[in-house]
Amino acid sequence: MIHVSDHVKKIILISAVALYALTVSGCGAAGVDLSDEDAKKVANYSSDVVSQHNDKSDTRLVSLATVKKKYQEQLDLEIKRQNFRALEQGAEEAAASSDAEGSGEGSESGEGEEYTEPDISLSEAIGVPEFDVYYTDHEISPSYPTSGSMTEEDVYMGMTAAPGDTLLIMHFNISNTEGLDRQCDIIDLHPTFRVKINGENHTVQQTILPDDLSKYDGTVPAYSSVEAVLIAEVQESVVSDVQSLSLVVRSAESRPEYKLE
Repeated sequence: MIHVSDHVKKIILISAVALYALTVSGCGAAGVDLSDEDAKKVANYSSDVVSQHNDKSDTRLVSLATVKKKYQEQLDLEIKRQNFRALEQGAEEAAASSDAEGSGEGSESGEGEEYTEPDISLSEAIGVPEFDVYYTDHEISPSYPTSGSMTEEDVYMGMTAAPGDTLLIMHFNISNTEGLDRQCDIIDLHPTFRVKINGENHTVQQTILPDDLSKYDGTVPAYSSVEAVLIAEVQESVVSDVQSLSLVVRSAESRPEYKLE
């Protein structure tokens, strides 16, 4: 590495000061006295300028290419940060939209929309294709199980609608058509459901009922069926006249809709 000697620095200092004096006087301005510290700064800067034009010298001045590289790195980092923030915002908006859909508030009627039969069965959409899951009927009651069949255990595990609301209880059968008993573990699949009543979306409740279809975990005997339910708590006026009823199965892959009535 080649360094600029102190002798050269002195020559550069004298030349720089002389050049500065000529420049200032040429402009008609008064002369400026440099302190010893300022004079050293001028000398150091000038020596760096000389060294930068020497291919064998390492200079303290940063090259233009290095400045551009650092700027590009900072620019790329900022773009990545902005993209990440945009993704976060998109995820939050999607979650808010999903919650609004599930609540049924502000949902569109959906009347007049053409219904398309899903390509997969209800049992396949839930994740138990080895069984046959099918809808049987529905009932409307302020509580479940209904008061006539409620046991002491049901008092703690059952559901009761809030004042002004009622329960829409949808009944299903889980059928085993094979000759061996089979374990049905829907609870590990975490399916979620929405029910459409007259074209409007409503939330299907998450319960601890042993016959909750979304939480079912039990053995289905060979050539037999077990009963299961899905329950939605809605305003009484919503189910005063049920014209259409359909079930939406929500998963990461799709959201097939099954017309029940």
